[in-house]
Amino acid sequence: MSLLPKSTSLGNLEIIEVYEYYDKPCLFSCRNEAGEIFLGVWVDETPNSDIWFYVPMSLRKFQSVRSGGIDLKDAFLTAEDGFVFKVLTSNDDSPSKIVSISCEMLNEDLLPMAGEFLNYNTEILDILDTQPL
Repeated sequence: MSLLPKSTSLGNLEIIEVYEYYDKPCLFSCRNEAGEIFLGVWVDETPNSDIWFYVPMSLRKFQSVRSGGIDLKDAFLTAEDGFVFKVLTSNDDSPSKIVSISCEMLNEDLLPMAGEFLNYNTEILDILDTQPL
């Protein structure tokens, strides 16, 4: 099983930082080759796949989430484009499946709890500023 979806409309993703880990990264940030940033959270599993939510965000919003200015639940519920990607990564080598979900349609029980914040330095990460994929 691959943590990050491959060959999808999200592009080639690489992890920027992992914030929560339990047998695998459960909450992390990543970006694609075009520089789009996503916050990813593991939300469920089936016998054949893991289910994730990926919220696209601007660098400004990412910095605000990362520094504790926006709680993790609101990061998903207030996506700048109004949608979140539901990503199913298969336990075998099958292609990942992606569905766009309107923020209003998100099951809030699957999101981080209200009031959970990250608390990292707000400086632009070197990986975002200089390092190519």
